[in-house]
Amino acid sequence: MEITNPAVTDGVNLFVNIVVILLGIVVALSMIDAKKVHDHEKGKNA
Repeated sequence: MEITNPAVTDGVNLFVNIVVILLGIVVALSMIDAKKVHDHEKGKNA
């Protein structure tokens, strides 16, 4: 006997995948932005 409905499980998997992808994009953008700020500050101090 299955506890969860397969259709609900597919929807949850899709939702989790979307959240993980968005989180990855946000982390990548923040890392790129942090590098730009660091390079800018390094250039200003030189």
